[in-house]
Amino acid sequence: MKTKSYLYVVLLMLGLFISCDDIGFLDKTPYSTSSPENHYRTIKEFEMALIGCYDAINMQNLPGRTVSDGTYMYGLQYMLSVGTDELILNSNVTAVDRNQFGIASYGISNIPIGSFWMAYYAAIMRCNVLLDKASVFETPSLQEQEAMTQIVAETHFLRAFFYYHLASLFGGVPMNTTSSPDPQAPRESLEVIYTELIIPDLLFAEENLSSTDLSIGRANMWTAKGYLGVIYNYLAACKRYQAGEEFNFPLNSFQWVDADQMSENAKERLEDVVENAPYQLIERYDYLFRETTKSHQQEECLFTAEYALTTGGDNFPDITMLFAPGGNVSQHGGSWTAHRPTVEFASSYNRELDIRYAHNITGPYNANSTLENIGGVNYYIPMASTGPTFWNNGTGKYRHMDPQEKTIRTNGSAISVPLLRFADILLQYAESLYFMGDEVSARGYLTKVRERSVKDGHTVEELDAEYNRDDFVDELLEERSRELCYESKRRIDLFRFNRLNDVIMSLSPNAGDPNQRVRDLHLNWKPYKIWFPIPLRETGLNPNLNKEQNPGY
Repeated sequence: MKTKSYLYVVLLMLGLFISCDDIGFLDKTPYSTSSPENHYRTIKEFEMALIGCYDAINMQNLPGRTVSDGTYMYGLQYMLSVGTDELILNSNVTAVDRNQFGIASYGISNIPIGSFWMAYYAAIMRCNVLLDKASVFETPSLQEQEAMTQIVAETHFLRAFFYYHLASLFGGVPMNTTSSPDPQAPRESLEVIYTELIIPDLLFAEENLSSTDLSIGRANMWTAKGYLGVIYNYLAACKRYQAGEEFNFPLNSFQWVDADQMSENAKERLEDVVENAPYQLIERYDYLFRETTKSHQQEECLFTAEYALTTGGDNFPDITMLFAPGGNVSQHGGSWTAHRPTVEFASSYNRELDIRYAHNITGPYNANSTLENIGGVNYYIPMASTGPTFWNNGTGKYRHMDPQEKTIRTNGSAISVPLLRFADILLQYAESLYFMGDEVSARGYLTKVRERSVKDGHTVEELDAEYNRDDFVDELLEERSRELCYESKRRIDLFRFNRLNDVIMSLSPNAGDPNQRVRDLHLNWKPYKIWFPIPLRETGLNPNLNKEQNPGY
């Protein structure tokens, strides 16, 4: 068993240096397969290694293994959005691999969960190698010192980013901070992971990243502040609402959290971003989710999983597997519509007042679909949804250009996936204000997010009145879903407010055609599935993980 564990580390190390794809923000190629001893001799080589760290966010391959089902290329978007009250598996789709999340039929052998663990630990290893090499790299000039400070700060940010995802879905996990990790390392508690790694890494990034370098796809000071605010709010909510505490599993406990202090910390960071960061709500909501409107997207997005709309370089995701309108991919740029919006989610919109319904929930493309021109590029228009129970409702959010105009492969998606955008910051800020006792101001920021969503001829006051709830948290969570649906937020939002189980079980199998698989979801769902299982492969390689499997698995 020990030999297998060391083999695993070797494979991870190889994964650090396998050829990576240009992710759009730098016109350079990361290291090819080679030894780290042959690199890290110049600033340029550190920059290439940094690209490899960014690449892992939505990486496709590690040596001998495809891991796209575990990253933001595909899998994480499924893990974090489907099988909630937003999306349910389509009635005619087989529940294998990534589709298992749509009806909660995943377990210890689920391939995407294993790929997620492997990919993001390989990403952490890449970060650790870079940081170890940077600690002994001599920078003779002030200019080089400043460049290295930025590279190191970005690497700390990315390591925190990867660990935040692991901790959000598994709970406590092994903590690796060097390029020579212990292959038999046990899981550390969430307290250790957050207080000794995630938060310190983000604080370092906040202090050292530039506030003015807004290079596409790269983290800056505002990105770090934004994620600090998100994580402080996450921890505060988990403590207040006792997320996961019914399982009495100390590794995954939030009892150590000072919720009021976390809310205060969140408010401080998010207020700074809201008042001083160079981001804004763009005028057109749909421009955030199209292949060719990246310049508009960059005005609102603090961080994206980046794809460049250029021939070569990227291994693009396949449109058919994404949250795009259904239809023929070669003719219209359509998806397989593997998941459908639940009737409950679709019903949360007032579609007579709110433009977001018609963008986020649509029918498929068909032979009668016409074209619209967006900034000189043609896009097909999907069939309009007739309402929450329309049998052919699908995920219309991400739109791809006319396939005949593509310069990349026809079924490839070059959409840069939003990971943190200004609308989310405003909603997170509203949350922190509410828990700091200022509900009036908090509701004002919900209004601000809604302003661009009002249909012509109506007012935001009408939308506020329609969406008003006596309980602010109810209203906040509904607004977050309407605004951020299919953006990998919903599972975490429901978990941190301890609502995931109740919301899933409240879905009605008799609400209408889109909810046909709710019975399957109810059959497979168990309360302990708020956490993912430690993958079977990992418990086989590391007996210490087998001793500390998450409850229920």
